[in-house]
Amino acid sequence: MSKILIIPDVHGRTFWHVAEEVINEVDKVVFLGDYLDPYPDENITPDDALNEFYKILEFKNKYPEKVVFLIGNHDMHYIELRFSNASRMDKLRRVEIHDLFLDNIQNFQLIYLLEDKYLFSHAGVYQKWLEFSGIHGEDLLDTKKILQDYWHILDVYTWYRGGYDIVGSCIWADLRESLHMELLPNVIQIIGHTQVTKPYITAKLRCLDTRTCYVLNTETDEIKQYPENVSKEND
Repeated sequence: MSKILIIPDVHGRTFWHVAEEVINEVDKVVFLGDYLDPYPDENITPDDALNEFYKILEFKNKYPEKVVFLIGNHDMHYIELRFSNASRMDKLRRVEIHDLFLDNIQNFQLIYLLEDKYLFSHAGVYQKWLEFSGIHGEDLLDTKKILQDYWHILDVYTWYRGGYDIVGSCIWADLRESLHMELLPNVIQIIGHTQVTKPYITAKLRCLDTRTCYVLNTETDEIKQYPENVSKEND
């Protein structure tokens, strides 16, 4: 496998449609989560966002083996109604969206591990969170088990996100936590969640939440914006 198209936080935006255009040119398409809850200043309505989400679900159904859906904090508050609300939650459509997620829950996962080298999640996996949560080994990849029995270990976040926990979960951790928290060894993590004006790249972490797509070449370990030099709204 060599070409992976990465779709960071959508929030009702349409930039993800690139995936429809290049689906036959890539080996996988990985969505990093947060499909709904648009930003008011981007002139995207909750109806617009929900319509895009339906299209995204149709895309997955059309290419089930090629498309990977990750779960973000803005998804989890619809999946598990006891979960802490992220900002901009669509309260009017919450039950409809909850049912929509549950009807398609088999298509969503918390973590995607590629070639034992690249670990994709919405917000990053930190050693301290694993110690705090009690998750070990392959349990981290068992989304069904975690959602059914351990959803509460996802509902932790630090003061960066308005919480009181020591470290954020794989769907809540803020990028700034990487400055003082230890990441997992032996993998390169690819995340969204924290908006940045350009990709944040270190040896172990790549944050791509810039409202555009990226292509990872696993043979060269390069990540490039796709399409290249695309202009992004609100920059």
